[in-house]
Amino acid sequence: MLYIGDILNPHGLKGAVIVFSHTRPAQAAAGYLRWYIGKTESTAKPYILKNCHQHGKRLLAKLEGLDTIEAVEPFKGMKIFIDADEVPVDDDEFLWEDLKGCIVIDQDQRVLGKVSALYEFGAQDNLEITTLEDAETPGEWLIPFIDEVILDVDVDNKRIEVELPEGMDVCFTPKS
Repeated sequence: MLYIGDILNPHGLKGAVIVFSHTRPAQAAAGYLRWYIGKTESTAKPYILKNCHQHGKRLLAKLEGLDTIEAVEPFKGMKIFIDADEVPVDDDEFLWEDLKGCIVIDQDQRVLGKVSALYEFGAQDNLEITTLEDAETPGEWLIPFIDEVILDVDVDNKRIEVELPEGMDVCFTPKS
């Protein structure tokens, strides 16, 4: 399951809900017929998406069988998930969820750290790498997820090989 959004509030009296989408573009969330809604992935239950459209910076969604404000009020604050198998992924594309937890190595096969998060800042996606404890500068560092830096991604073995931008290797150098 993939976490794709949050139900913020009911909207109107006929069972619509305001949704904050984590997909890019935001409207991509509307392309999935079955949403799983719950506080957690394990408690989420399936619902059929009746319709969904842009509503300012959010989405306005209607779920099948939920036709009153009273029916959707309990959904406030719930998370929206979809079946990961519904997401088409090309050979050169990756789901963020698949990249989280990957070990990051350099060209010399030296472990730099682990992917702890991903961010989109407009120009490109960025991997947040949590360094090893013995790094010269321990903590989290952002590495651009671009062809010039990312040499190989092996999702099955949870490994990403990188060529660090000039000067960035010092961030991952072990203390001497």
